Amino acid sequence: MATRENLLAMKNLRILVASALLCFLDAQAQPPLSYPSGPLTADQVAEQVYTSAHGGLVQNAVSKGKQGEVPLLVNRVPLEGRRPGRKPILQTFDTYLNHHPQDPALRSLQMAILTSGKAKGTGLLFTEYADEQRSSNITMWLPALRKIRQINEPSYEDVWFGTNLTYGEIVLRKPSDEIHELLEETVFDSCLDAMMLTEGEQTRYTKGLPGPQCGHKGKPVYRLKSTTKFENWWYDYHVSDIDMNTFAVYRTVYYKDREKIKTVFVDWQSLDQPDPRITYPRYIYAISHADGRDSMVYVPRSTIELNTDLPDSFWSAETLKAYVQ
Repeated sequence: MATRENLLAMKNLRILVASALLCFLDAQAQPPLSYPSGPLTADQVAEQVYTSAHGGLVQNAVSKGKQGEVPLLVNRVPLEGRRPGRKPILQTFDTYLNHHPQDPALRSLQMAILTSGKAKGTGLLFTEYADEQRSSNITMWLPALRKIRQINEPSYEDVWFGTNLTYGEIVLRKPSDEIHELLEETVFDSCLDAMMLTEGEQTRYTKGLPGPQCGHKGKPVYRLKSTTKFENWWYDYHVSDIDMNTFAVYRTVYYKDREKIKTVFVDWQSLDQPDPRITYPRYIYAISHADGRDSMVYVPRSTIELNTDLPDSFWSAETLKAYVQ
């Protein structure tokens, strides 16, 4: 019989998947495009955005808590459900991403482990295969049950547990799923919003959350409109402001029936690599405008390492079972 602790671990699965696939560089794409030159079409901009965010431009990447700094996922209930002193739902996590496995049958290996709360130690391994006809595989370790579970790849429209984001917009959506229109080349004209917590909402972890980021203000951006090809979808189109040098998307505004329904802000920062497209989201902040529900992922730069010497065998169910923070 499932205990309350086991059920909590299962509920946190969606948060854990989000952590693994979202952290900063995901490997869903084909081999990355070369850096472009000259004027670009709307479709070319969309392809570069996809490569920048999902292209596997490094061999592997690790994000792990160290020296008191940890990656955080923070979820806050809608405005009507907030009470004075009610704290947001918080998770800390470590992630390990391998974009170039030695096995030619594999495209990527991604691993994440929760490092706080009652579900601490819960982990998953996300395996993507080179054969596009073969579904990805998710292996999950539940320490409370001492069991390994196999689960299906999430659908585009699935919403993360406790968040206001979907797997489609974070990891699964491809440029070919939308029709793109380049509205203009302009200058980014505002700061990026962030989750602002009251004193009663804060914990020792969230006291260090960054505030609004104004460092990208004034940068040249493409403004791209992308209309979904899916029928009866949760949005009709979104408008994104995209850095013309790094192809990082700073702000995406979603619309349904011409009404603004959600905005996602991403503070993309350089990882000091030769290719300027190799960046990571210092934070991601998403807010739903109808009810005020919001979510924030914060990844301190100090937690990130690139191109480590970890062997491919590290990305395994055995590592999940034995993982100690």
